Amino acid sequence: MNDAEKFENLQTTVRLNPKNFQARRELIMMCLDLGFEHAALSHIKYLLNIFPKDADLYFNTGICWEKLKNFDNALIAYQKAVEIKPDDPDFLYNLALIYEAKGQLDKAIESFKKVIYYKNEDSNAFFSIGIIYSKLNESKTAIKCFKKAIELNYSDYFAHFYLAGEYKKVKETDFALIEYRKVLELSADYSWAYFNIAQIYWELNRYDDAVTMLEKTIEKNKKDTEAYKLLVQILIKQCKLDKAMDILSNAVKEMENGDLYYLMAKIFELNNDMESYRDSLELALEQKDSLTFNIKAIGKELSNLKKSA
Repeated sequence: MNDAEKFENLQTTVRLNPKNFQARRELIMMCLDLGFEHAALSHIKYLLNIFPKDADLYFNTGICWEKLKNFDNALIAYQKAVEIKPDDPDFLYNLALIYEAKGQLDKAIESFKKVIYYKNEDSNAFFSIGIIYSKLNESKTAIKCFKKAIELNYSDYFAHFYLAGEYKKVKETDFALIEYRKVLELSADYSWAYFNIAQIYWELNRYDDAVTMLEKTIEKNKKDTEAYKLLVQILIKQCKLDKAMDILSNAVKEMENGDLYYLMAKIFELNNDMESYRDSLELALEQKDSLTFNIKAIGKELSNLKKSA
């Protein structure tokens, strides 16, 4: 029996026998899995009238509201679940996530710490606390949390990635590189690790190494505009204009992007190709939504170019 058939059977069972509570609970879970949150809420409401102290029902109510992006109602539901069953790590974890989503970071940390109290090897809780301390720019504490998460679950490449980011913030570049390389050992296709290694090499003036990492970034994610931008800026600095132009020409085939057209314009300017320089500036301005360079300055640049023609 496939999921669709099982879903239909459960609906029929509940319709014929509304007091088949087990079938209704199973139907709630299927509604959640299939994205029918309002239907799930309706079934939960029915059961809460009969089982008003059922913590799992409140927990599932919270999941429904969270999926519907109604964090206020989700918070109320998770709080009720925790009130009834205060030692359940899953309830506390979801409550902490909602506190975090609502910007109540102190309460989120408190709830995550309760998760750890009841389940002291929960790597996700340590990781989540680390994320909050990272947002608060408290890198020293964030580093401790990410290291603990890794101690409990070495294969969590996100923990390695964020740990590397914190090391980078506090100028511990060697440790950052070690952690980014561990990310790639665990997940060789994670393009952001290549990109962040490239940024470090760029800052260290290791341009050839940066180029290699940026090429790997683009290999893994052909629409990473930041990688194209940094790669082209390095190649321009190295006076490798033909290679930079080849990369940009291929990039704009993948996506229309104002920043990329603007960088093309600057290469045409360096090559003294004024017509292509003007055309590329116009293309850049046509893609304002993806143009992060100063639009007014580019407009003035184009205007001056036309006047001098």
